[in-house]
Amino acid sequence: MSRYNKEERVKRIIERVSRESHVTISELADHFSVSHMTIRRDIEELQKQGMIKVVFGGKIVKNFIETSPPYNNKARENTAYKKNVALKAWHFLQPGQVVYMDGGTTIKELAFRVDMPLTVLTNDISTASILNENQYVKVILCPGELVRESLSAYSTETLRFLSDHSCDIAFIGADGFSKEYGAMTTSQAKADCKWMAAHRAAKSILLLDHTKENVFCNYKIADLDFFSEVIIDDNALIL
Repeated sequence: MSRYNKEERVKRIIERVSRESHVTISELADHFSVSHMTIRRDIEELQKQGMIKVVFGGKIVKNFIETSPPYNNKARENTAYKKNVALKAWHFLQPGQVVYMDGGTTIKELAFRVDMPLTVLTNDISTASILNENQYVKVILCPGELVRESLSAYSTETLRFLSDHSCDIAFIGADGFSKEYGAMTTSQAKADCKWMAAHRAAKSILLLDHTKENVFCNYKIADLDFFSEVIIDDNALIL
């Protein structure tokens, strides 16, 4: 018989998911000495309250996002971490390269640092605007429907364009990541475009800050080892 009543059990489920980033129904049933059905009912109630989410293969997680926050909100958050990542990424640039810069505010910080002749393909209008002011850079803007919250193009036209172009380096962003599940994002169109850009590049570099660690999304881009390099700020747990 379980030593916890329902209220205590639910509280401890939330505590454990927060502490361990993800757990399974079987693990919780064993821990609380109750049936899988009992845990499923607890999980269903917590999901309705928006406190947890069941994702890939029945994993239960707390940190989950359905859609990306508005671009202007993201641009004001965690700027020190993003600048740290951008500085690390800058060291991979060499004059004359053809570079793809994905959408996102971390990659925008990299755009500010460009100080050499490059040809840059980008689907992000903010990054394109920054680079357009740079006398060293030729900018090629990817076609496609603009996603309002990200100010980037992710659509069938974007995917087709990326499949037809290769580059020396592709810098890719993500909305969340974990060591087990890889890089994730909030739509299939975004996942497809990010994967294609990385696939077509001689070197693909994933840019992340630690605040996205163990944040889960519905759509997987790729495992972390799919990328040539993964650059994370110095506060990440998986370094």
